Amino acid sequence: MSKLKNFRYLLISTSISTLVGGIIGPFYVLFVQKLGGTLENFGISFGLMAVSQSLTSYMIGKYSDKLGRKTFLILSNITSAIAILFYLAISSPTQLFILQIFYGIIGAMWRTSETAFLGDITKRKIRGLMIGKYNAIVGLLEGIAMIIGGFVVGRLGIEVMFYVSSFAIGISTIPLFLIKE
Repeated sequence: MSKLKNFRYLLISTSISTLVGGIIGPFYVLFVQKLGGTLENFGISFGLMAVSQSLTSYMIGKYSDKLGRKTFLILSNITSAIAILFYLAISSPTQLFILQIFYGIIGAMWRTSETAFLGDITKRKIRGLMIGKYNAIVGLLEGIAMIIGGFVVGRLGIEVMFYVSSFAIGISTIPLFLIKE
């Protein structure tokens, strides 16, 4: 039963974070443009994030085997909640690039640990089914959040959403403390 509870705790945490990401994600390009950035800067910022995530995933995976998945899941959420506030303080594309590199490392912590943990807590016979269920719920919530995001950002502005996102990601850390490895 502990594995099912762990699955639920991870799903709750990820669902909250995904809702937040779905609200901000589609409007991120507008944020970059507000910084004076171009579409090229948008592409560079996402590319740098992807590269830093890729370059750090191996080491994070190695250390999550030693230190535990829970440690990296919690650490990634806490640093993400703090780092998202830095978007409000940056004023140039160069600062954005640096922040995106850092966010790539945070993403590597989450994604690598999340994937390994899902493997740890699902039975081999139904692993595909459970991971499919997990991805279906998370993906559905992200899609709904993107639809809602247009209304929210249109009324409150994207800056407010960074504060809301930071708070929500902080809240999404709570279920992770309940995980038993």
